[in-house]
Amino acid sequence: MPRQEKVAAVEDLRERLSRARAVVIVDYRGLSGPDVTSLRRFVRKQGVELRVVKNTLTRIAASEAGIKGFPTNLTGTNALLMGEGDPALPFRVARECARRYPQLKVKAGVFDDLPVSAEEADWYATLPTREELLGRLAGALAGPIRGLAVALSGVTRKFAVALSEVQKKKGAEG
Repeated sequence: MPRQEKVAAVEDLRERLSRARAVVIVDYRGLSGPDVTSLRRFVRKQGVELRVVKNTLTRIAASEAGIKGFPTNLTGTNALLMGEGDPALPFRVARECARRYPQLKVKAGVFDDLPVSAEEADWYATLPTREELLGRLAGALAGPIRGLAVALSGVTRKFAVALSEVQKKKGAEG
């Protein structure tokens, strides 16, 4: 019979996984205690949650949360980076953590119920944020409108120059 602490841990992790839009699994083996503490602080500041949970409990919680693409062959020391907002944020944070701490390795991940390999996780880290995409869209939409405004102002300017020339010619004639 499972102990009450394990049942509570699985329930808590299941709830967090069901809210998460993306999860990155990292191997933190080789990090010292102070490094893990600074890693936790950095991850928290970025708006991502870092959880270290036993592999068996992680598999059970992921199964109960209904995450189809979650890896079932977890071994070794693993930590989960989970994000609720921007789905690419945990991948960007994992990439930055791996850059800061070379011992930390990205193993796999899940992006909207799709399994993600370590190589794909690096690609997801390069995705632009929602704000960047909205800025690009606004720029793309504003470009043709700006071009039309410039063209119309050019026509108006040419018309004003022509009227000015006609006025000068009429003034010179009499």
